[in-house]
Amino acid sequence: MLWLCLHLPRLPAEALGLRDPFDVVTEQRGASRWLITAGPNVAAGTPLGTALSLQPLLRPQPRHARAERAALLGLAYRLYHYGSPVHLEIREFAETGRVPQALLWVEIAASLRLFGGYDALRERLCAELAETGQHAQLSVAPTRAAAALLAGLGGAAPIRGLDALERRLAALPVTALPWPGAQLEALHGVGLRRLGELRALPRAAFARRFGAGRLLELDRLYGQAAEPAEAIVPPPRFRRRFELAGEIEQVEPLLFPLRRLAYELQAWLRARDVTLREVRLEALHAQRRRTRFTLRFLDAHRDGARILGGLQERLAREPLPAAVRALELQATELADACVVQTDLFARSDGQGEWTAAVERIAARLGAPAVWTPAPQADHRPERAWRSDGAGEAVTPRQRPLWLLQRPLPLPAMPAPPAAIERIESGWWDGDDQRRDYGVTEWQGQRAWVFRTPDGRWFLHGLWG
Repeated sequence: MLWLCLHLPRLPAEALGLRDPFDVVTEQRGASRWLITAGPNVAAGTPLGTALSLQPLLRPQPRHARAERAALLGLAYRLYHYGSPVHLEIREFAETGRVPQALLWVEIAASLRLFGGYDALRERLCAELAETGQHAQLSVAPTRAAAALLAGLGGAAPIRGLDALERRLAALPVTALPWPGAQLEALHGVGLRRLGELRALPRAAFARRFGAGRLLELDRLYGQAAEPAEAIVPPPRFRRRFELAGEIEQVEPLLFPLRRLAYELQAWLRARDVTLREVRLEALHAQRRRTRFTLRFLDAHRDGARILGGLQERLAREPLPAAVRALELQATELADACVVQTDLFARSDGQGEWTAAVERIAARLGAPAVWTPAPQADHRPERAWRSDGAGEAVTPRQRPLWLLQRPLPLPAMPAPPAAIERIESGWWDGDDQRRDYGVTEWQGQRAWVFRTPDGRWFLHGLWG
């Protein structure tokens, strides 16, 4: 086993869409309130009063644990692109002043060859995290506990074997362990400073002094005991709510949470191996009011950039009626994955730029402004068409898209069509038509012409 662990020290702020370093998140128990995200020249764990005296420009925000959990789940879906299983944990501590730890693990031993080694995998993962504005400390170790310990210390070079792991852990301070402060102080009181010293103690004596549970944690840290955990399984439906730190009235500040939601949906679609046809966005206002709209795509896909582009254009076209407190994105129609890969090494989902461009136009101008001709059950050409939603219909074969509103009489037909198609229809509604259609050249263009029973020729359509 080889575990990649992500420690996200700024998750409490990122879950609320806070990007300014002066925006910090606080935890409170009783009368005590302290920082759980760092600010300029102020470390996490600092009491709020002390932090404000050192940096008066700080803007403290209360913690939102539910938003943190949702953000961590969204990132967990993305990790399925790099391996499986995926686990997550938000470690909470009972002591005042302790900072919670948001951790994600993914097993990557079977994926390293696919990505070209750990360095390539790490570079790609870091690029995706930067794209969504998420900061993480990464570490790799044979055990989940060791990978989390090293990631919490800021990350280190990957450790692949248990022997190398034992040598690396031996030099770490015991204060790096996620144990209660009282137990860490007791270890210091008996002169134990390093994990190697702790590991050298007689097992029975250690268990009597600190409990069998702590001994089991040490065994798991060193790979001497199993690490049972429940793997994250993406749910069958995607519905993600993003709580904002305050009310937002302009569209521009909403783009960051929209980007996060769009790429979380992309990660969920890939983890479930499905594609998206329709998505719904809801903006939540004061007094439980909601603004919602639906965005439908021309073809099923799982591209976060297309989702984001459509949502952005729609919001620009229809300004929100009130300040927004939260955003909720829901995948309302899914389809089975049908990814076209034309090249062995292609990384895209096989979707061209044409459909994305049409979707942006429809989102900007409105769905009625973009349509395609669709066939009607009528042989008369002028009645054989109807306007339909963009991309939802096919064009009849051997018919020009450019039909004249009224057929144009032709004075002569120098080169009559070789093949004639007879259309006779409309007797039931009083507009009986009998025409012989064919394709010919007219003034250097490919033309669709017809002949009436009295021998006259008319131009009815042109191909571009």
